[in-house]
Amino acid sequence: MSKRIEYIDIARGIGILLVVLAHNDFGYISAFGYQVIYSFHMPLFFFLSGYFVNISVSFFEFFKKRFHSVLKPFFFTLFIIYFTSVSFEKMAFGTALRRIGKSLYGTGVYIDWVQLWFLPHLFVVSLYAFIFIVLMSRLQNRWLRLGILLATLAISLPFLKSFYPFSVSLLGKDYELFGLPFSLDLVFLSGFFFILGSEIRQISTEKVFSNYFLLAGTGISVFVLNYFINSPIDFNTRTYNSFLMNTIEAIVGILFVLALSRQIELHTNRLASLFKYLGQISLIILIFHVPIQDFWGQKVLASTDNLPLSIWIGFFMGVGGSVLIYELFIKKNPVASYWFGREAESPVRKEASSVQTN
Repeated sequence: MSKRIEYIDIARGIGILLVVLAHNDFGYISAFGYQVIYSFHMPLFFFLSGYFVNISVSFFEFFKKRFHSVLKPFFFTLFIIYFTSVSFEKMAFGTALRRIGKSLYGTGVYIDWVQLWFLPHLFVVSLYAFIFIVLMSRLQNRWLRLGILLATLAISLPFLKSFYPFSVSLLGKDYELFGLPFSLDLVFLSGFFFILGSEIRQISTEKVFSNYFLLAGTGISVFVLNYFINSPIDFNTRTYNSFLMNTIEAIVGILFVLALSRQIELHTNRLASLFKYLGQISLIILIFHVPIQDFWGQKVLASTDNLPLSIWIGFFMGVGGSVLIYELFIKKNPVASYWFGREAESPVRKEASSVQTN
């Protein structure tokens, strides 16, 4: 069994905390910090998702695994949202069915919990990347593969303007839609970072990310670039305005997080353990943090009229509440774990995992 690359889990942990901050009013506390987050946090998640893509299995087997780990949690979460809304909030059954129908389109505009758009899109971009990597693996020249990958990035940019929004006619009526189903119009853009993760893994080692100069250089570059250039990236709203600068800022930000994660792994055991844990349950945090964060942020703001305090408490409750849901209802529950694309943790399995790691 291959050794788990722990600094990737740490990077996921850092990444999911940045996602939670990006989904509140953190810009009120630090406009610059908010800008930095939006310069790379979504490309980071696609990059990390592609880091371990396995093309040694058949496409059908890969499809099944991705459906289980990504798409099934999406469908199950929609069921939870509307089952509780009908049962406890007196939402009309017909209203729930209409909202479910819109949510199944899979773009953020049509989903009540907007952050869920990431899951169906991650599913389709995984399939696209699998096919791309299998085809490109026949090319022995890595520079040629990277050149073709850059070409797909260039192709992606016109798609962002063509389908957000676009009009269709159906049964004599005109409809304005925002994005293709499952955000397929994003697949070349997000796929670029997903596939780049796979390429970087092949040419890098732990030693590369242990380099202090990489950490310092990328860290300084992230802040300098954002100081002089404000060019945010938001895949959900199709914001990627500069082929050159957005790509440079995203890649530099990704490398900075990887280098930082490796240093955390090497030098701070407790912090490393915390980030690894958050990284391993990042899907659960992604799913649940927005409603929890909004609820507590608004409650604290109404009670104290202190916006910074409400932002920080909302942030910690968004993360902590998601962790609590995982620990109490998912971690050791085989039914809930199955529907959230995980295996329920048992003492026997945990002990076996520990032995394999050691």
